Amino acid sequence: MSEETKDETKQPSPEEAMQAIQSSIANAFNLGLQQQPKPGADTISDIVKVIQETIYGQLKQAYGDVPEDFIKANAEFFVQVAAMGYIIPRVCAFDQDFQARLFKLIEARVLETQKAAQEKAGQEKGKIITEDKKIIV
Repeated sequence: MSEETKDETKQPSPEEAMQAIQSSIANAFNLGLQQQPKPGADTISDIVKVIQETIYGQLKQAYGDVPEDFIKANAEFFVQVAAMGYIIPRVCAFDQDFQARLFKLIEARVLETQKAAQEKAGQEKGKIITEDKKIIV
């Protein structure tokens, strides 16, 4: 493999990976915020279906060549984050510290899941997703 080819498949740095995680979490949360009720609004299950279709479509477009389980697991996680973006402003007052803490807790969960998946992948070479379908961002 040439040096040029190695660079093309280079893994992101930990900082770049964390920025991507943070951006994905914020984008999913904001998608939920954008769905806030309008006159004649849909039910929460209708909203979640719209969010699910949007997120699944985006992931399918971005990662089309990966196993379907990977896309479904990631979509499910981001749908949950987006649903929080829809629900939280409807049930409590805005608090910047709460939002920052919430995002940090979500990021920590992603990192825990990635670590567990990497450990399992080391034990079971070739698997992308853990059997309980935890996300791998």
